[in-house]
Amino acid sequence: MGYPSRRGFLSGGLLLAAASATGGVGYRGWERGALNGLASGPAFEPWRDWRTDAYHGPLALVAAAILAASPHNTQPWRFRVEPDRIQIRADLSRALGPLDPFRRELHMGLGCAIENLMVAARSRAYDPVVTLLPDPVAEPNLAAQVELVSPLGGVPVVEPHLAAIANRHTHRGAYQPDRPVSQEVLAALSACVDDDQTWLELFPANSDRGRDFAAATIAATEQIIADDGMRRAGQAWFRQGRADIDAHRDGVSVVASGESALRVRLAMALPDFDEAEIGRYWMDATRDIHCSTASLFGLIGVRLPRDRHALLSAGRLWQRLHLEATVQGLAMQPLNQIMEMVDRERQFSRPPTMAGRLAAVAGDPGWTVVFAFRAGYAATHARPSPRRSVALVTEQIQVG
Repeated sequence: MGYPSRRGFLSGGLLLAAASATGGVGYRGWERGALNGLASGPAFEPWRDWRTDAYHGPLALVAAAILAASPHNTQPWRFRVEPDRIQIRADLSRALGPLDPFRRELHMGLGCAIENLMVAARSRAYDPVVTLLPDPVAEPNLAAQVELVSPLGGVPVVEPHLAAIANRHTHRGAYQPDRPVSQEVLAALSACVDDDQTWLELFPANSDRGRDFAAATIAATEQIIADDGMRRAGQAWFRQGRADIDAHRDGVSVVASGESALRVRLAMALPDFDEAEIGRYWMDATRDIHCSTASLFGLIGVRLPRDRHALLSAGRLWQRLHLEATVQGLAMQPLNQIMEMVDRERQFSRPPTMAGRLAAVAGDPGWTVVFAFRAGYAATHARPSPRRSVALVTEQIQVG
């Protein structure tokens, strides 16, 4: 008997068939780690390291930074750590290529890591001073430098987002579309904008604007799947079996797909899905889950969309928003397909069709949207994503 396809498996129609399909599924499940704890093993240890204070001093700040969001969980960062300074550098080997040709998402991911690091630093009695792009000509990959000032008699700052660092996860499952986000929570999210260089717009998913955004997101997803370069660039970061997850410790794993534990275990036990199956599942999930069950959509904009400083700031805002949402019990997920197609249009000097649709949804010509997301209340908790350890991404420099 052959194994059921991912499309049939995830639709639920072949669930029992998958469970009883020869002894091969059971053996593969054992062999591929489907019978272990779903979020266990070396790829998930960084979450435990942060919760148990496994690191101290500046390395503890890196332990927080590596738990930040990043595009497709590429974790495009490296850290140089000194006793009183941390440098955050772009790891261009982890760029998304055709999906992110101008490295918009890469820089926003770096901004997310910077935000987590700053939250952790203030909570540990540092008075951190961050400089974005301190030497953009001589060191273009140096995204930020954080001076770790320790004031005499310094007292840790009570950081409301500190506990959220360990609990913030992207939730790709279904939300409760009929449960609206309260005005109090909306106000708390809006208060995350702390400068005049970034812009945040929130709107109900069931509004005309929300329906236009959802339609454009679905259309952009279809276009990405039809584009060989973009599709393969994204699918290169998809991790299915336990060995794959533990070997790479990055990417969008089946563990964090938003599916039930039973379906995740069955997916891990099945043979690896081919490109067509992954594309169909992503399309179905975008249309039937991500866009149709959201309560709220959000846009982040900047005035200068090609300015790396602005993109780092936008990334910091996204991380701050997601931490605040975690405090408020709100689930979130990036939906950046439209922006990825806007960049693809620009890369090949195509008519700016998707850019026009995005501008119409944004409604403010003074800002260019660089990031989009959905929000809502989920009935289940999101699982963590794999992470590379502090040791794998850090260079320690001893001074003196």
